[in-house]
Amino acid sequence: MKFLSFIALFLLFIGCASQSSSTVVSKSQNAETPQIVASNTNTNTNTIPFSVDSVAPSSEVRHVAVKDSAALPTLSALDFAAYYKNPIRDAGKMELPENAKKLTVRISEYPFSMLENFSETEPEFLKNLEPLAWEPFTKYLYAKGAGDSLAIIIRKIESEKWNQQNVFADFQKVEKLYWAKNAENGSWWLKIEPRPWTGISPFWAELKQKPSAKEVQIYQTYTAETLNLEAALDWAKTLAAYLYPTYNTDLEVHTPGKIWNGTPPFSVMRGNPMGTPMWVAFDVPAFRNAVSESAANESVEKEWIRKRDLDSSWRNQALESLEDVCPENAETENFKQKLSAVLDSLPPEQNAWNANGMLWFRRDANSLLAKDFSAQDSLHNPLPRLLELKQFLDSLEIQFLVVPVPTKESIYAERLIAGTSPELCVDVAGRDFIRQLLAAGIDVLDIYPALRSAKAGDDEAHYSFQKFDTHWALAAELAALEELAQKIASYAWYAESGATPGVLEMRDTTILREGDLIQQLPTAEQSAFSPETLEVKKIYRDAKPYSGGKNSPILLMGDSFTGVFESVDGKSGGPGSLLAFALGLDVQVMTSWGGGPGVRHRMVKDKKSLQSKCLVIYMMTLRDFWQSPLEWDVF
Repeated sequence: MKFLSFIALFLLFIGCASQSSSTVVSKSQNAETPQIVASNTNTNTNTIPFSVDSVAPSSEVRHVAVKDSAALPTLSALDFAAYYKNPIRDAGKMELPENAKKLTVRISEYPFSMLENFSETEPEFLKNLEPLAWEPFTKYLYAKGAGDSLAIIIRKIESEKWNQQNVFADFQKVEKLYWAKNAENGSWWLKIEPRPWTGISPFWAELKQKPSAKEVQIYQTYTAETLNLEAALDWAKTLAAYLYPTYNTDLEVHTPGKIWNGTPPFSVMRGNPMGTPMWVAFDVPAFRNAVSESAANESVEKEWIRKRDLDSSWRNQALESLEDVCPENAETENFKQKLSAVLDSLPPEQNAWNANGMLWFRRDANSLLAKDFSAQDSLHNPLPRLLELKQFLDSLEIQFLVVPVPTKESIYAERLIAGTSPELCVDVAGRDFIRQLLAAGIDVLDIYPALRSAKAGDDEAHYSFQKFDTHWALAAELAALEELAQKIASYAWYAESGATPGVLEMRDTTILREGDLIQQLPTAEQSAFSPETLEVKKIYRDAKPYSGGKNSPILLMGDSFTGVFESVDGKSGGPGSLLAFALGLDVQVMTSWGGGPGVRHRMVKDKKSLQSKCLVIYMMTLRDFWQSPLEWDVF
C-alpha cells in the first residue's frame, strides 16, 4: 500500500532501518408443557444480575452481581447491566408517538407467529435462570460463527407494528432472553415489554425456533467468560463507542474505584440522547481497589525539549491551494436540493438510511447543507474555541495541528445522491471552514484530496470507508496517516526529537465490526446488514499490542476517529499506533466518544502529561464542526 511505501522511503530518509402456574396461552396445537432444568442458575436470587442505586438526579450506579467480593464479573452480567432498562437507551421512548393508537388485543390474538406458550405472568422456572441482553449476546453468537438467525427473529418481534405501519417507534422491546434446558438443546424464552403507551402488559413466551448445539455451546462460554479490570475497561469503551451515534454516549474521565457520587464504580458513562445529560456507572467489588495495567505504566517522567516550528509558509501555501477548489454553484445547489428531499422523506426519528449499497448518517448529510460553520452561536462555533486552544498550547511551546476528517457522504457523494458527478466537491461549507482556520493562523492538515484519491482503489470487497458505518476503513486511514506523518516529519523540531522508526512491528489481521449505522435504521431493516470483515494493520512493541503512554511527545486527541481500531475493534491498529510506527515517536491517544468538542477538557484535566508534549493533534469528523450535539465549552 502507498502508506507502507511511504514508510520504506521514510526509513531511508532518516537513516533508520465481548411449566408455570400462571396463565399460559399456547398458539401451537401440540405444544407440550416444558420441563425445565435450572442448570444456569444466576449468581444470586434476584431476577436481574445487578442492583441499582440512584445516587443523584439523572445518575445511577449499577452494581454488577458476582459470586463474592473477589470474583470477576462475567461478560453476560456486564452486558445485561448495560442494556437492561438503561435510562440512556430508554430516554424518549415511553411517550406516545405521533399517530400511535393504544392496543386492545387479547394475548391469544397477539401477532407473533414465531412464539408459543404465551404467559401473562412470569413462569416460575424462569425466576432461577440468568437473563441475557439479547443484542450483545447475538453479536457474540455471530462473532463466534453461529450466524444471526436468533437476532433476525427477535428483531421481527420488536418491529411488529400491530397494523400501524405509519408509526416509526417500536411498540415493544425484548427485555430478557433466557436459555432453558428442557430438551436436547433446550429452548429460548423471552420477556417482552410493550411500551407503556401501547396499553399492553409485559408477557413471556417461548421461541418456536430451538437453539442449535453450537448456540448452546457459545451460550455457555458467554455466561462463563470473566473480565479482569483491563478487559472491563475495554468493554466500557466499546459500549460507549457503539451507543454513541444513537445516544451521544461517552466515558467520563474516571479512575476505577474512585468515589463518584458516594460510590466507587470502575467506569462512568454519560449519555445525552434527548438534550439532557444522564449518567450510568458500573461497579464491581473486585475493581474497587484494583489498578489497571495501563494506569500502572502512566507515570510521567520525561520532559521533552519543546521548540515550536513557527514557519508559516506551509500554512500560507495550504491556504492558497484551497482557493476556489469547492465553489458554490448550480451543481452543488442541485445536489443539496436532492439531499434535502431525501432527508425530508425520512421519519424525523430515523437517523440513517440505505442507498446504493451503503448506509448514510443524517448528521453527516446535514453538515453538507451548512452555509457557514463560523456563523453558529457561541456554544457551537468552533473557530474561537480552537483559537483559545492554540493560544493555550502556544503558551506552553507545544505545536498544534488540526485534522478535520471528511465525512463518508462527502467522499462518496455520487453514491449518496445518484447522478452526482464523482468529481463534484459537495462539502462547500466544510472546505471553506478549513480555509477560515488556516487564515486565522491555525495549522490544518487537509486530508480531503488524499481520501478522494484512496477511493480510486475501491473494489466490491474493499472500500475506503466502511459501508455500514460512519468511519473510514483501512485504505482511507492509511492515506490520511501518510499525509499526517509527512507533515509531522517536516516540522523543524522533529529532526532533533531522537525519533527511531523501525522499532515497532506491523502485523496484518482482520476484525469483524458491526457498523454503527445499522442500529440507526428501523428495526425491521437492521437484519439485512451483517457485520463487515475489515482489514487492520496492528502495531506491536516487544510482541505486545502497542500503546503510547503519557510520556509520549505527541498527543493525538479527538473523537471516535482516534479510537476506532485503536482502543476498540482490534486495538493498536488506529491512527495513534500507525503514526507511532511511521514516525518512531510514541503517540498518546485521548478519545472522546461523545464527540470531538468534549476532548478539550480531558486534555486540560490531564495537565501533567502535557509536560512531555511537543505536538497536540486534534482529529475529529468534519460534521461535528457543524451543530455538534456536544457544545464547545469555553476553554
